[in-house]
Order: sequence, then C-alpha cells, then structure tokens
Amino acid sequence: MIAEAMGGGQSEDEVAHLSGAERDSPQPSPRGHVVIFLPALNEERAIGKVLDRIPRTLEVGRKNGASVFIQAGRGKGNGMRQAFDHLLRTRDRADGGSREPEFFLMLDADGTYPPEAIQRFLEALASGNDVVLGSRFRGRMAEGAMTPLNAIGNRILSALARLLFGVSVTDVCTGMWGFKADALRRIPLEASGFDLEADLFGSACLSQARITELPIDYDARIGPAKMLPLRSGLQIALRLFVRRLNGPARPISRSRTEAPPGKQTAGLSRPEGMV
Repeated sequence: MIAEAMGGGQSEDEVAHLSGAERDSPQPSPRGHVVIFLPALNEERAIGKVLDRIPRTLEVGRKNGASVFIQAGRGKGNGMRQAFDHLLRTRDRADGGSREPEFFLMLDADGTYPPEAIQRFLEALASGNDVVLGSRFRGRMAEGAMTPLNAIGNRILSALARLLFGVSVTDVCTGMWGFKADALRRIPLEASGFDLEADLFGSACLSQARITELPIDYDARIGPAKMLPLRSGLQIALRLFVRRLNGPARPISRSRTEAPPGKQTAGLSRPEGMV
C-alpha cells in the first residue's frame, strides 16, 4: 500500500501543546513530496487502522485514496525493491528530474509501528539526515509485542551490524524507516525476504549516508505473526555479511525512460504479496 502526501508543518493544536523548550528550539518544517509505504500480506485487519492514524498534518489526499502496488513473486524484500524502483522512476518522469524535496517512509502495516511518529521522521530528514530508522528498544514496548527470543536475536544482530559497519545502531531489524529520495537511489537493494532491513542498513552505511535513530513505541501486532525467528535470524545475519563483503550494489539512476520490455517492476498476474 502506498499513500502520497505533501509534507506540512505542525497543526495549530499540536503547536499549542508544545512545551516552552520545544517552542524555543523548533525543528525544520519538512516541505516536499511524501510517500508512505505500508508493506502488507494478509493484513486486512490492521491496514485500515494504520491508515487512519497517519497524521492529518501531512494533508494526505484521502479523496484519491492510497495506491495498491502488487509485486511480482514473493517476499517483503522483493516487494519493497520493486516498489522503490517503481516510485523513483515514476517520480522522475513526473517531475522531469526537479530537485523538489522527496521523502519516503516505510512502516509495517500490522499495527505494531506508530504512524504518529512520521512527523518526527520527516523533521529528522529535513534536518540533514539521509536515513532515519526507528528503534523499538529506545522507546516503549507493549507487553507481549516482542518475544524474549526475538528480543535477544535482534540485539545480537544489531551488535553484529555495529561490528561489521562501524555505525551505531540499536535495532537493525526495525520495520520503520525514513529516507530522502536521493539517498534511496544510492542504496539499491538485493534482499528478497525478511533480510530487507539488514540490506537497507548495510547499503546505507556503505554509501556513507547520514543515518540516525529515533526512539519509537512498539505495539502487539494485529493478526498472526509470519516470521520464523531462527530461519529469519540466520537470513538477516547472512545478508549483513554478504553486504559487507560485496559492497554496495549498483545505484538507481535518475531516468525518464521506461523499463525495457520483460523487465517490469510489478506484475498483476500473481497477487502473492502486496506493498
């Protein structure tokens, strides 16, 4: 699911509730085109609630609704690679290669990640960061939202990521990310499944992107879990090693040409996963 909006400042109600210290140190107000990705597979119970929680200050064009992008093949990594490529090329053709600020946000559509934090992500990007990721371990985690096994595994994988890339990170497996479009062009991906976030982090580090973490809350998911912890953990660790050894993949260039026949980024014939 893809929702597009124009970035705006804070609403009058939100400004009225800011503390004096916050008013004295305002963050840059993000202006530009905002694209929000909600990776989803059988998330019909949750995705509507997630859309309803997207901050109204983003001025989402609700009358047009969100767009559904149906990927070719299976896997979260495959879906997001196709969606990123499709949107980057579509935007390039639409704006003729203009330099209007563009911000891409991604959060899982299962109700675990807070759409209310999108504004903070946009402010961090507007402040000069290229990539922003949300750390569940630095925020409030609801009871039962993460199993002890998953928590241990995430901490081990984050430690491995720090060791391999020399960049501080506390939650490399997080499902909430923000990017500047130009930075995303420099961090193309190879992941096909739940190793997507490891690929994002490793590629961003190797492209020397400016990366920061923000604390986010994490709630229990709506619906059954899909990840198999041990298998996914090994896949994520392998992706970190492979990315470190192989270096960054080929960047996505700004182009106004269509993808050649037979190389389409999405297919409607096999609706096995949706982004």
